[in-house]
Amino acid sequence: MKKIFIIGLMILVLFGSSSCDKWLDLKPESEIVLDEYWKSEGDVDAVLASCYKSLTEDDVIARMIVWGELRSDNIVVGYNGIDTKRYDMYRILEGNLTPTNAYSSWGSFYSVINYCNTLLYYAPYVIDRDENFTAADLNRVKAEALSIRSLCYFYLVRSFKEVPWMDEASISDSQNYNKAKSSEDEVLNHIISDLEFAKKYVSTDFGRTDYNKGRFTLDAVNALLADIYLWKMDYANCVKSCDQILASKKLKLESPLYSFIHVFYLGNSTESIFELQFNENVQKNNMVIVLYGSSSKTYGELRFPTNLMFNPYTVKGGVYSPFNYPVPSSSTLFEGTKDIRSKQSYNINSGNIFKYAGVMEADNAAGTDALYGYRSSTPNWIIYRLSDVMLMKAEALVELDGETNLKNAITLVNYSYTRSNEGQDTLAYANYNSKPAMEDLVLRERQRELMFEGKRWYDLVRLARRENSTGTLNTFVDHKSSGNAGSLGAPVMNAMYMPISRSEIESNPKLKQNPYYATSSSN
Repeated sequence: MKKIFIIGLMILVLFGSSSCDKWLDLKPESEIVLDEYWKSEGDVDAVLASCYKSLTEDDVIARMIVWGELRSDNIVVGYNGIDTKRYDMYRILEGNLTPTNAYSSWGSFYSVINYCNTLLYYAPYVIDRDENFTAADLNRVKAEALSIRSLCYFYLVRSFKEVPWMDEASISDSQNYNKAKSSEDEVLNHIISDLEFAKKYVSTDFGRTDYNKGRFTLDAVNALLADIYLWKMDYANCVKSCDQILASKKLKLESPLYSFIHVFYLGNSTESIFELQFNENVQKNNMVIVLYGSSSKTYGELRFPTNLMFNPYTVKGGVYSPFNYPVPSSSTLFEGTKDIRSKQSYNINSGNIFKYAGVMEADNAAGTDALYGYRSSTPNWIIYRLSDVMLMKAEALVELDGETNLKNAITLVNYSYTRSNEGQDTLAYANYNSKPAMEDLVLRERQRELMFEGKRWYDLVRLARRENSTGTLNTFVDHKSSGNAGSLGAPVMNAMYMPISRSEIESNPKLKQNPYYATSSSN
């Protein structure tokens, strides 16, 4: 029986094209008989392309949003409700998360992992079949495949804590795919080792902007490592990884005037490190369009909570807004009252999500509102950008503590803060000169800067892990409850993680349910 593996329609398209310009614009959908494949460098690069494109599938992007944002204080149901096809999102937003929920399924991420595993297994054979495919080429391909696989595992660990470690390709019907979960530390140690290998061989410059932003480069590998170290509370190594990125001359923050349109509307900006590439004529970012909005669906199915909304024109808003926040040790100073990100991230009157969904057309001449223009093109999905790295380093420095570290941390915070509060004073260290005050500031600035980018829930989980308590996390999440009888947060630490899908448990007898869901009722 010939070994079969799904690797992508884009490979067939690639064979019919003499140009590599569409390398990132092709969609995986077909089957290739492996015995008749893996003969040339072109075959290897085509499968590598399918690994990247599998990250752009609707099911993957949906989970990046659901796992990274939906349970946080950033998201509630939109005014027009959620389509019945996504009723499981509604259940999560209502605090009803069970093993039967569709978003407790991790299959789409393991599909990406299997693409990578298959590439890692078969690519070495091509060295003997194509003299143009060298050991250096193989290491370059391995570096990218390991980085993609590591990113997938990092999403799984942050969302489920313990997951099966699969590093063998699914190439035989006789293989045993029933594996028990590996511990969080085991998985993280595996991917750190893989990324250290990738650092040695991954490209620093592909010579094309869309490749430099849409494929793993050295900066992207370091950004992923920094994020992993921050999650592990290995703050010294997080700072080291961030410093390697901040030393890059290729990256710089966009100017205040053009930051929003360059970063989110046009994409592949000067501050972008790694973002998933979409093309209006090939594959749209459907889940962002549906959930956040666009010209074809002006209002998304999700929105920002009323309690957190803030209108910078009237200096009025929700009592828990991060944009109108009283400065510690001051009775007169507030953070972010002129912050452009409030009207760039959401509609300041309705709370409808605007980041990714549109472009600011103009400010009303009377200064009473913003004019929102919803995009007609499809957005890229940003995984890492420079301001995120700056704030990761700031968080790590605060946890390392000490006056020098705290001062360096507020300097990093001020890069993104002052860009969005042009003409306003910088945040003064004298008002935040303690570790708790700086911890709160960094968390607020990450919320302001990275709102709706799939980061907020993971930020809150990191906070709970440091405190070994879900108390503060629940305080934030319950701001959006709008009088609900029950908490929308996590009653215990294990409840911060997703349940394992019931179908996965039933098909794999070696899997054990995450502890909280194994002992709780479906209510």
